[in-house]
Amino acid sequence: IGVNFSDKWGKKVDVQGSYFFNNSSTKNEQIVRSTRPEKGKERHTDETSLSEATNYNHRFNMRFEYRIDSSNSLIINPSLNFQRNESDLASTSQIYYAENDSISRSNSLNNTKRDGYNLRNNILYRHSFAKRGRTLSLNFNTTFNKNDGDSYNDSRFRFYDSGIITDSTQNQFRDNPTSGYTLSGNISYTEPIGKKGQLQFSYAPSYSKNKANQQTFNYDTLAGKYSDFSQSLSNRFDNITTTQNAGVSYRLGASRDNQFSIGVNFQNSRLESDRIFPSPTQVDQSFNNILPNLQWSKRISPKSSFRIFYRASTNFPSVTQLQDVVDPSNPLSVTMGNPNLKQSYTHFVSGRYTFTNTQKGQSFFANIFLQTAEDYITNAVFTPSSDSTIEHNVVVSNGAQLSKPVNLNGYKSLRTFFTYSMPVSLIKSTINLNAGLSYSKLPGQLNQEITETDNFVYNGGVVIASNVSEYVDFNLSYNIASNNTKSSGKFQSSNNYVNQAIGGQINLLSKSGWFLQNDLNYQLNSGLAVGADPDFLLWNAGIGKKFLKNKAGELKLSVFDLLKQNQSFTRTVGSNNEITDVQNTVLQRYFLLTFTYSLKNFGTARSSGGFQRRPGGPGGMNF
Repeated sequence: IGVNFSDKWGKKVDVQGSYFFNNSSTKNEQIVRSTRPEKGKERHTDETSLSEATNYNHRFNMRFEYRIDSSNSLIINPSLNFQRNESDLASTSQIYYAENDSISRSNSLNNTKRDGYNLRNNILYRHSFAKRGRTLSLNFNTTFNKNDGDSYNDSRFRFYDSGIITDSTQNQFRDNPTSGYTLSGNISYTEPIGKKGQLQFSYAPSYSKNKANQQTFNYDTLAGKYSDFSQSLSNRFDNITTTQNAGVSYRLGASRDNQFSIGVNFQNSRLESDRIFPSPTQVDQSFNNILPNLQWSKRISPKSSFRIFYRASTNFPSVTQLQDVVDPSNPLSVTMGNPNLKQSYTHFVSGRYTFTNTQKGQSFFANIFLQTAEDYITNAVFTPSSDSTIEHNVVVSNGAQLSKPVNLNGYKSLRTFFTYSMPVSLIKSTINLNAGLSYSKLPGQLNQEITETDNFVYNGGVVIASNVSEYVDFNLSYNIASNNTKSSGKFQSSNNYVNQAIGGQINLLSKSGWFLQNDLNYQLNSGLAVGADPDFLLWNAGIGKKFLKNKAGELKLSVFDLLKQNQSFTRTVGSNNEITDVQNTVLQRYFLLTFTYSLKNFGTARSSGGFQRRPGGPGGMNF
């Protein structure tokens, strides 16, 4: 449910507001298959889960704009968000090297409840001096957040080690509230230099404090309640981040046809981590960084232009990544934080070239994105060959794994995309050709060994879009993506898989107002895990009639997934060459009867009449 509000208070104040409420209940059955190289073998994890979740969300937004006079303005933009979530999860998992070489099995029941709010406010004051190009702006931001939550976990485990079977249980209650606030500001002053230049000075301080508290209790069978406090799985942690950022930049260009800017910022950051319980420990780190930036956009001709952008930035670890407490919710996959994490330093470059010939209906677009990072935050994974005791006297069982965030160098990411469009008069259509290349290098650490995972994705496609007449139009498409993954280091492996999508759509409209719609999409996947090559045909159709004056009314009967084959499937490649395939429950065939009445006629343009797909992975055709 949503409500929007807009008003004008006097001649100088504009007010806008909105309220949104959402209540959703979701049931989902999920199958997860993951694999990675380990100890000269392939380690497989198969997990099946059934979950039910209920979510409540309230969101308020306001915007006040006060035009004090022709030279001064004030904008205040507060927002408030409340959220409540409760979920139940039942899962089973198996970890193994081969069918007859099991590592462990588990059955788990989890219940989680969380309540929280997020309060934000932004205040912006702007002043324009009498001299053109001389301006002053003051910006102040506040953010307050709090999240209270608890969870129950009841699990049964079986471990296999050289023919010896060991069973264990876990029944725990965990209370883990978090809270924090951020105060930040920005002062910016611009001064004209010559007729086309402008110099800008800026200063942006920021102060952020976050708290995380985890208390874990084991179930006491004699007392019949969760009263056995686990000190090794409990923690109280505070984190403070202070940043001072000052910069100067120069912009040249009087029009949008040719603009160039270059600048540099100096940033001093302080990262303070304070473990209060179980044993007080403090980590205090300071960083000094030079952060350059550059941007150039130019119109080469009336038909073509380009844009180049570069920026350096830093990224701080979150309080959960810093908190050195074990998350006991899954003893087969134990996680904990690292208070010695550093900030990561990132370089980002992008380029774009466009060519458009409206007379001939031709266009060409080329995009490239490049990113590298130093001290990239990733996970170090440890898989003990026997039961091992780690920090805070926590035992990681043989067959389980421990994940801990660390800083590693070597992260790289490259993405390119090209598209060309031209008309084909013979079939009264437009043909669109596209191609692209994506590459990523993910550093990781597995059992103290540094790993690198290279992932290449080659994709291409063609779309033929036709508008034969006022009563007939169709679309044909084909896309292919080839994924190649290879890891280097002591634990080497490779994997290749291909995804193809063939689509077709036709819309027919009669002079009397009757219309027919058909939309087919065939997904083909190869090279995936055994039992996870979901090829399927998705067929959506609709029939209806437009009537009333100016065809303002429309009655339509739609059927989604006529063949009941729809699936949701995604694959991700992580560090240490861990490949994960995920299949989720999706809504299959259903019918929908809709009536639409157009209150206003804004023109003669008609809708494509097609079905709208939500973005997602291959096969994720959700509506």
